[in-house]
Formats: sequence, C-alpha cells, structure tokens
Amino acid sequence: MSDAEKSAAARGARRRERTRTSLLDAAELLVSQRAPEEIRIEDVAAQAGVSPASVYVHFGTKDGLLAAVTERVVAVATETLRAAYAAETSPLERFAGVGAAYLRLVLDHPVVVKYLMVTGERGPRTPVEVQVVERFGELRREFEESIRDAVESGAIRRVDPELASFFLFGAWNGVAALALRRDALELSPERVEAAVIESGLVLLEGLLVGAAAPEHG
Repeated sequence: MSDAEKSAAARGARRRERTRTSLLDAAELLVSQRAPEEIRIEDVAAQAGVSPASVYVHFGTKDGLLAAVTERVVAVATETLRAAYAAETSPLERFAGVGAAYLRLVLDHPVVVKYLMVTGERGPRTPVEVQVVERFGELRREFEESIRDAVESGAIRRVDPELASFFLFGAWNGVAALALRRDALELSPERVEAAVIESGLVLLEGLLVGAAAPEHG
C-alpha cells in the first residue's frame, strides 16, 4: 500500500470513528429524554447530522445502537469511579473524591440516572438493563468499602457503611434526576451541582470525627 493509500485509509478510519461517536452522543442524549421505544433511527441520525443509513452501517439495528450506548456509559462509569476508588490519597479524601466523581458522571451522562430510574420503577427487562443494574450494584458496593475504610481509619464518625452508601447513592441520583424533569421541579445541571456540593460539605462536616453529635429529643 502506497503512502497516499495509507493516508486515505487513515482519514477514512477517523471519519468513521467521528460518525460513530456522533451517533452514540446523539442516541445517549435522546435516551436521557425519551423512552427507548419512542426513539427512531431517523431521530438519532437527525440529531447527529448524518443520514439514517449511517446508523445501520455502524450498529446494524436500533437495538444494536442502544446496546452500544449502554456499553459506553457503563465503561465510562466504571473507569471514572474505580479511578476515584483507587486514588492514592487518605481515606477521607478518597471518600470525598468518589462523591465528586459520581456527581460529575451523572451530570455529564444524565442517561445514567434515566437508566437507574426506569429499572428501579419496573425492574430490568432486557440483558442491557440487567447489565446496568449489576454494574452499578458493584460500584455501589465499592463505594461502601471506601466509606468503611474512612470509618476504620478514624477519619469519619462511625456509621453503617452499607446504609450510608445506599443513602448517598440514592441522594445523588435523586437530585441529579431533577435536571431531567420538564416541569416546575426541574433544576438546571449547574444548580444540581451547586446543591450537591453545598449539601455534601454540610454532610462531610457532620461526619468528621470531633464534630458535635446531633441531639435527639
């Protein structure tokens, strides 16, 4: 193969990858806004600015496209959160870092919240949905371990790591879901981020060892 042919092949590969990425981005956006059955190939293509035929070339079917979206989001979530879990910092900094990483994930990829809301309401119905629930279950358990490390190191007051992980996981997803609403309860992603950061600082202050314990009536 000549240098010119190699250059042309490389340009073609980059063009195909850009088209594939655009289709995945478009489909992810639409999945965060609509039920999967309401999404048409033509909608995805129009959002991506390409022809409907491109969807079939790259993914074969709509189901293939939606499965690819899920696989990408799950991979991003796993990479992002496991990097936060593995950070070589103190247990307290790691605990706080996981929270910040998860917030960034759900704001950048609101489809995560949509997946978890839908499967939580009716249960997973497809292999793809089962995959999402299983993977986020694993990530939730890893978050539990980061809380346990912070407790055992004495960085935060003694709490039940499992219950705390479920509470925080539910709180983050619940607040992030406000950005997906289309009514008076909608909150912009910027305001969601501000709300989580502000509330997180208050929560962290209460968890720190030496903080005043709450009074119970």
